Amino acid sequence: MVRRTSYTSKNKINDRFVQTINFLSEKTHGKKKLLILLPLIIVSFLLIKIMTAKNTPAVPNPRIAIVNLDKSFEFIGLTNQGKEKDKIKMNLASAEKMTEVAVKDQTFKAKNNKLFLIVNLELTNDSAVPLNIFPGDLVRLTVNGDDTKKYAPDLHNNMVMVAPISTRLDRVGFVVDKGAGKMKLMIGQLEDKKQEILLPFK
Repeated sequence: MVRRTSYTSKNKINDRFVQTINFLSEKTHGKKKLLILLPLIIVSFLLIKIMTAKNTPAVPNPRIAIVNLDKSFEFIGLTNQGKEKDKIKMNLASAEKMTEVAVKDQTFKAKNNKLFLIVNLELTNDSAVPLNIFPGDLVRLTVNGDDTKKYAPDLHNNMVMVAPISTRLDRVGFVVDKGAGKMKLMIGQLEDKKQEILLPFK
């Protein structure tokens, strides 16, 4: 009985040794397989990524053209009580022709052979109190050299409050024909003489 137990124990030890050798051998063989397959996996992933990128349609740029203006004007600002106070400087920074425009988290696309003409504004209040201004009343547009027709903005923010000692970005927008030419901005109070700014789009 003792000899059989001893023999069985040796067999168990041998079996475990053989199992360990087999495990290490399989592990090493698996690593070799992984090293062989890894480059193939990487190449396949890159090919799929490239093909996906090619098949993804490009998003068209809504901006067709832009011109820098950098023209400044000063207008009387109104307090929250409606009283005239200090002046607000309104700088016409640039003008853009766009196929679409975002308004309050919604995107509107120009249709029927039309475009959006967006005029970007910088409103500066150097006083120590909030001042209000109506940019939509201060900007008019003429097209095709016809000064008898002055168009009011189709897109504007009505009354705009500018915080004390600050500059606020704003804009006004017009809907124009794609083929419209010789566009001019007319800047000034409703009752006053307007100053003309030619938009040098090519």
